[in-house]
Amino acid sequence: MGSVTDERAMSEAEASCLPIDVKTISATVDLALGMSLGTSKRADIDTRVGQLTGFLNLLRGQYLGEDEDQDVLQLLGMVDRHVALSSRPTSRSQAHEAFNYMHDAAVFARALLCAYTNRHGIAAP
Repeated sequence: MGSVTDERAMSEAEASCLPIDVKTISATVDLALGMSLGTSKRADIDTRVGQLTGFLNLLRGQYLGEDEDQDVLQLLGMVDRHVALSSRPTSRSQAHEAFNYMHDAAVFARALLCAYTNRHGIAAP
């Protein structure tokens, strides 16, 4: 019987080979951008922040052509600063701060997804 400690860590190269679910990421971005601060519960905002941050981390682990495109390189730098732990909202953050972070994360996710689909010749949903 194996245990959790028997599992080896996934290498960066293996992670970059994982399939990107373009439809799910796009749908989550659309949901986040469709939310309104006045009608959204904080728990829903926090859930969406977690999802979007995960997608951002997944997408920035992919090769997006940053060696050839300064705009993509600049976008990755902005995303790196956005997902840094010191930039993320906490449970003590005001709801509008968490909402604004979520909105920015959705915009970044959409931009990275666009770079990904363009780079890999995938039709965006």
